[in-house]
Amino acid sequence: MTELEKCMAGEYYNCHDSVFLEFKSRTRKLLKAYHGLEYEQKEEKRRILEELFGGIGASVSVAAPFICDYGRNIYVGNRVSVNMNCTFVDCNQIVIGD
Repeated sequence: MTELEKCMAGEYYNCHDSVFLEFKSRTRKLLKAYHGLEYEQKEEKRRILEELFGGIGASVSVAAPFICDYGRNIYVGNRVSVNMNCTFVDCNQIVIGD
């Protein structure tokens, strides 16, 4: 079983495995770009969230700053507003419904 499979199964895993280091590097770059955008740059923010999150619905707002480990495990439904300073500990799936 790979470290990623262990993680997603809720088992003990090595968070320093290369797959997780790559996820975190990608996530840090996307978060840096997201946090550098102005409030009014809604389309650009949406594009980054689509690349970062595992899934995102319509009419989603995520206030900056926010933090996550991997992003790819976050699934957000429709009409969701996340306030500033939110920390997603997304070592496994986080699902926020409509």
